Amino acid sequence: MDPPTPHLLRRNGRLQSCEACRKLKSKCDHALPRCGRCTDKDIVCFYDPAPMTRKFRPVRSSADYPARSRRRETRRSANTGPPSSVSPSQLEAVDRALSHKQPVVVSTPPLESTGFLGPTSYRSLLRESDPAAAEHSLTAHTIESRQLDLGLQAVDFLVSEALLLGNLVKHIYNIGRAPIIPSVLMLPALDCLGEILDGYTAADEGSSLRTVVRIFENSYRPIPVTDDMKVEELARSISGKNLRWETIATVFTIASLGLLYLPPHYILQIDPQKRRKDDILPRVLEVTEQLSTLSNAMPVVNELSVCLKYYQMNLASQRFGDSSHRLYSALGELSSCIYATGIHHNDITLGQSPTFIYQWRRVCFSVVYAMDKTIATTLGRPPLMNRHYCVLEPPLDLEYDIDPRDYESNLRSINHTGWNRDGKCRPTTLFRLRFLLATVREEILELHLGVAGNDVVGRADGLLQKLRSIWDTCPDLLKYSPDMWDGSRPPNAIVGLLITYLDYLHSTFLLHRLTVQGMMVTKSQGLYAVAKTILSTVLVINEERERLRAFRDDFSNIFLPYGLPSAQLLSMELLHRSSSPSISATPGISRAEVIRELTLFVSCLSWAARPGSCNYGYCNQIKAKLTRTLDQILDPSFPAPVFSPGVDAGRPFPEGVPEAFDSGLSLNTLLDSGIESQWNFGLDLFSGSVF
Repeated sequence: MDPPTPHLLRRNGRLQSCEACRKLKSKCDHALPRCGRCTDKDIVCFYDPAPMTRKFRPVRSSADYPARSRRRETRRSANTGPPSSVSPSQLEAVDRALSHKQPVVVSTPPLESTGFLGPTSYRSLLRESDPAAAEHSLTAHTIESRQLDLGLQAVDFLVSEALLLGNLVKHIYNIGRAPIIPSVLMLPALDCLGEILDGYTAADEGSSLRTVVRIFENSYRPIPVTDDMKVEELARSISGKNLRWETIATVFTIASLGLLYLPPHYILQIDPQKRRKDDILPRVLEVTEQLSTLSNAMPVVNELSVCLKYYQMNLASQRFGDSSHRLYSALGELSSCIYATGIHHNDITLGQSPTFIYQWRRVCFSVVYAMDKTIATTLGRPPLMNRHYCVLEPPLDLEYDIDPRDYESNLRSINHTGWNRDGKCRPTTLFRLRFLLATVREEILELHLGVAGNDVVGRADGLLQKLRSIWDTCPDLLKYSPDMWDGSRPPNAIVGLLITYLDYLHSTFLLHRLTVQGMMVTKSQGLYAVAKTILSTVLVINEERERLRAFRDDFSNIFLPYGLPSAQLLSMELLHRSSSPSISATPGISRAEVIRELTLFVSCLSWAARPGSCNYGYCNQIKAKLTRTLDQILDPSFPAPVFSPGVDAGRPFPEGVPEAFDSGLSLNTLLDSGIESQWNFGLDLFSGSVF
């Protein structure tokens, strides 16, 4: 089938007639390169981008003519080259559209599906009754002049900084991350970028515009998927000659995250021009925003769109903070994208799609579902993805690119709990564990944030058993241990396991907060014990920070969301015990050891956040507050820290019943509300399975 052709629009929005039909006032069918009437009469057919306006054009100075002449010569030489899929007449029409800043219309086959439609949708009836009703029709898409300008700027920058962007993306994959787009897809697609950009010259307006229009045409079409498609074929269907705006935007967004997160000395190593991080970042972020605008205007929603929205959400978190509206809006768009693709419903079974596509969709769902619960916990808001409307099926503990012929034999290597017996820690292995932990976290959030129900304590005890069962049955290679730092695993891989372990402990912490309500001391002992374990685990970062600084320079996203609630709880308990000598110490917890760890935690707050980051000022405020509390613990004559009235975290704990953990206490109220700055958790993007 011939490729779709670009048209010019009149100012009233209608298709333009050729000059022969316009002058004879005949009806034109607007075909390109020649309309039907001119073809029948065998006469010259020409579309003037601005008819009847030549006499009103401003007179240009003589200095303009040499440059215009050179551009015309360049276009002539380009058009005399090898034949392309677009005729010279079409290319001239596109060139004229650029010169006069006019929109371009491309016609593509209609989309077979507008996305997932449930049984209550009236539109699903038409799809079921006549799936081929519009088989031979075309859909016109208008590319506005503003979009053309943004596309030209983005492609110009992509060509000029291709080495830097490619190095950033490859570096992130090479240091052992497990991103939502697997390396077997992303890296080949990255290598194919040059196919459509070969010969691209920014000075040649016609050549550059034709490339941009080609990318628009590709983006207006769905990604072709066949039952026997290989990963390499899928990579070429989103890159190379089939390059899409989603692919380009994903490359830029990952590169932006790398520039924001990686230490400055890493940027110097991978930048061919050896520029400073601060010199590169502003322009990369600007182009990334432009690409976000372009990709949001595309009518196609697919797995690649989901991954792009996920990266955009992470970028919003790093730039604007976790309490920002930008982050929450990005999370809403991401959740909507999951629903629109039908990934939440697992509507594509394994037999209806390649094994790779099926596995990729389950990974997309598990990562987004787990991140949704993390943000819900952070903000104290209900999650946007509800388990009652989703098929909670985790990804298989298998490789992405297994041969379909070997699929059955690979399935036999999975045990009855869903884990692979081969003892390998692959990306999907960690995705699976974090997803299973997130399913319990959602039920925990229902108890903390939902409308009060019956038997909250009993339900919390049941969830605690379920959580422990998930952790006990997962492979030992996924369970963090301090001994791992002495082994052969790379530090960044150990941090990924440490974060997963802290997620498990934090869910346990939240459940214990529910079970201590109205209970005796024996129940509260479990809460203090898990808080002490969390604090000790977080402080391991202090011992290994020199090794970890090789690939990250900000640790506030570990110290704040995990360490701070536990440190606050333990410090308030010690303060209450020191002010009430008649109250016995908590069994199993050494007062001296807790004080040492709290002192070390306060010291770590001085370097945990990168100077200039969102969390830097907040860490200093928390450090000052905890320092005052420790002074009061060590010297009761020291002026007591001031707490806001009515805040649960500031109440003294009566003996045996810590009232601070009543049903109204949220994660945020564990802190002194007198601190005005917002808490930005930063979301641990590079903690293995998250990014």
